[in-house]
Amino acid sequence: MNKDLNLNDEIFSLNKEFNADPRTNKINGGIGIYLDNLGKPFVIPIVKKIASSLDFSNFNYLPISGDPVFLEESAKLIFGKSLYHNYQDKLIKQGTVGGTNGLFIWGSLIKLDNKKPNIIIGNPTWENHKKIFNDLGFNIIEYNHIDKNKFNLNKFEEILDKNKNSYILLHGGMSHNPTGINPNKNDWLRISEIMKRNHNYICFDSAYLGIGDNIENDIFPLKLFLEKNIPMSIIISFSKNMSLYQHRTGCLTIFEPNQKNKTIIESKLKYIFRIINSNPPAFGEIIVNKILSNLKYKKEWLNSLTKIRKDILQRRKMFDKYTNHKFSEVLNHKGLFSLLPLTSSQVEILKKEYGIYLLSNGRINFGGIAIDKIPQLSKALLSL
Repeated sequence: MNKDLNLNDEIFSLNKEFNADPRTNKINGGIGIYLDNLGKPFVIPIVKKIASSLDFSNFNYLPISGDPVFLEESAKLIFGKSLYHNYQDKLIKQGTVGGTNGLFIWGSLIKLDNKKPNIIIGNPTWENHKKIFNDLGFNIIEYNHIDKNKFNLNKFEEILDKNKNSYILLHGGMSHNPTGINPNKNDWLRISEIMKRNHNYICFDSAYLGIGDNIENDIFPLKLFLEKNIPMSIIISFSKNMSLYQHRTGCLTIFEPNQKNKTIIESKLKYIFRIINSNPPAFGEIIVNKILSNLKYKKEWLNSLTKIRKDILQRRKMFDKYTNHKFSEVLNHKGLFSLLPLTSSQVEILKKEYGIYLLSNGRINFGGIAIDKIPQLSKALLSL
């Protein structure tokens, strides 16, 4: 066994430690889930309604690619109906066991033809990104994601100009993990030009569509790249935006303009998914299928996402107020997360002395913190 291999998962290890902590006033700002304003587990109402109405008389296998309606509706979600209909014959769709599995499946697909591919990943990023692509044998090239609390477009262009024809992983939507800092629309336009010039291939990890901003704004870069005919892969997770955390529902969609290449990729993708997963789980796919294909249900779902975004913004504003604007940059961040300027030692003090659990890099999940815990959290931070 490789002695340098890091087998620890900080997020779930921290969550286990939190659950074992006997203190009643403890705060979990680590694991990436959305809780209601009282800090209770939240299932989106229409998701709960559909789940309770399902007919469980048929547990037979889905096709290897997944439920056909789920796949089609997921593609319509990320591109809009009009673009989907224009480009549907150039799309490859595969149901996945959540977003993490989608990343691993995509990476495995790339590895079939390239033994040591380069992949460019922004720093900081979700810790699993590096683990997945390290494990698959990619050569990871990092660049600084942030410059003065904004997306570092200059560094992005510099790293791509040096690494033409490389793969690049970007967070899709407006909810970067762990920073909450995202490219704006002008940045995305420039990013597409840079990538087209350097023949880079992009993989979007879209784990929070509708959580960072409304769906239309979150899918802007995906539609932009499709309209510019840039080959890409998109991985969606429905864990957060459908509250299907434990049901591991996701989708990998690949845009391939060349019909011959598309046929080859489809065959390879089914082969990889068959040997790794055999078959995608049906429960979450059927729920998403029924919600996205029904206008009334979809509207209820979108209304729930609006409420979630408003709740998170309210918590950010309260946090800013109670910390005397010391961390005011969090008001400009989107989605669940922000990266607070804390040392690992300060994070350890918060845990040991105050029962406040954050990741060692200072990542905080505003989606998981109850309203009445914010004054306590703020007071502890100001004491450091």
